[in-house]
This record gives sequence, structure tokens and C-alpha cells, in this order.
Amino acid sequence: MKKILFGLDSKTYEHNFDKAALKSLRALPGFDVVVNFFLNWTYIKWHVIELQGSNFLVTRESCPELYNLVHEVADTLDVRPLPRFYTQWGYDINGYTTGYKEDTLLVLNSGTVDLLSDDELRYVAGHEMGHIKSGHVIYHVMGQLFNTAISQIPLVSTLTTPIYYGLMYWNRMSEFTADRAGLLACQDIDAAISAIIKMSGLPLKYFEKMNRDSFIKQATEFRKSFSGFTDNVIKAISIMGSSHPWTVLRAAELLLWYESGEYQRILNAAQVRTCPHCNLQIPDNATKCPYCGADL
Repeated sequence: MKKILFGLDSKTYEHNFDKAALKSLRALPGFDVVVNFFLNWTYIKWHVIELQGSNFLVTRESCPELYNLVHEVADTLDVRPLPRFYTQWGYDINGYTTGYKEDTLLVLNSGTVDLLSDDELRYVAGHEMGHIKSGHVIYHVMGQLFNTAISQIPLVSTLTTPIYYGLMYWNRMSEFTADRAGLLACQDIDAAISAIIKMSGLPLKYFEKMNRDSFIKQATEFRKSFSGFTDNVIKAISIMGSSHPWTVLRAAELLLWYESGEYQRILNAAQVRTCPHCNLQIPDNATKCPYCGADL
């Protein structure tokens, strides 16, 4: 059973790269104007309507096993309210969140569900829940729309280049925070790493033979070997317009955090006990069970 992290604060595990990049992004001239434009535009509502009309809504009735797994992830990370959850056709291991404020949606590709074990799936679902918990969703939606607009309207790129690249840089840094949320959700570093290995391109026929230690060595060596000024410039230019950092780098950063002891500290700080009436985990200081309502 995964330990439920009642009252989990995303600030306790946010990556320093994420915090620094967001601070710089918000300081850019004109950024507030762009944010207000997006918040008042109909794109988000449009996308929500498209999802509801063309994707499979996962509920307790329509797909109970998958619904329960994702619901457990939300419980583990103390994400409230539970986002509406959809699946979409696609066989890469991927997912995303969209929406605004209380109308937040989680979308997972069908390949994510089919190709991952339950704990690997908890890691990916927890990663996406981490974006929700940290308030990343609206900025991610902005990044998606920026990419579309720039490809179709060159003038957008000319007028908003600093904001666009600042946004995409922060977007990549926010993934490191979400990876930590994914690990807190699945509570299994091996499952988290194996999910990243599968994302990295390991063919399906070799899933059962994957060598995690070899990939971990690759990730560790990448972090140590390519850390000079020229290396960092090359890495920055190579993914300047990308929304995600390289998977090997993500694994290296996640392992660094795990080995630092901060992950275990957060788990140890979560004080829980079991309700004697319904046998579910509850906050240690609860006087009434939030699930069955029994007095304690």
C-alpha cells in the first residue's frame, strides 16, 4: 500500500531549476499581459469541449480498474478536486494536463496504459498530478498554444520571442518537479526509472530484459561528463524549443534527488494511521474518519 501524503505541499519537493526559471519568466516585460490574454481567451474552453466530444472519459462506471488506480494517485499526492480523466489514442508513452482552475483535465495516451506496469503508470499519472498540484497547467497550455501560433503566424514569434523561449525553458524545468511528484506517487524508484527507460525508446520486445543499472549508469555519466560551459550551451540550443528535457537527464536529476534523502524525508514526515472501522489511511491527528465518518 502506498503511503498517503496528507497535506503534501508541492513547495517541499519543487526543483530549484523550476523555481528559478519561473521567477525569471514572471519578470519578463509583457509577461503579465500575455498571461491575461490567455486566461481570457476561449482556447482553453475550446480544447475542453474537444476532449469531451472525442476522447474516452474514464469513470468508476466506464473503466473502474483504471479509474481507481488514478484516483489512488490523487489520494496519495493529496490532489483535490480530482481532475476529470480521459484517455486518447496514441502509442507513445505520454500524457498531459489541461484546463483552468477547478476545471482541470488529465489525459493519458492508450499506449501509456498498455505499455506500463501499474507502478510505472502511477509514476506517469503522479507526474501529471504534480503539474496540477504545482499550478503548472495554465502555463503549459500557453506553451502549447504558442507553438501552434508561431508555426502558423510568423509575426507572433517576432513579437514574443523572449517570452516564448522563457516559457519553454521554464516548461522543461517544471518537468523535474513533476518527476519528483511521480516518484512520491508510485513510491518505487525502480518503477520510476523503468518508466523513463520505456519513454526513452526501449523496444517492447526487450521490456522484460531491460537493464536498469546500465541506464542508471548512462544517466549518471551523462550528468557528470557533459557539464562544461560548451556542453551546457550545446544542450541548451539543442532543446531550446522543446517542452521536455531529455529523458536521460530527467533520470539523472530524479536519482540525484532520491539519493539526497529528501524523498525519504517527505515520506517520513507524513503522519498517518489506519481507521479501525474502514481500514483506510487517515491523517494521524484526525478525530473523525474522512472516508466512513466514524468517530475516532
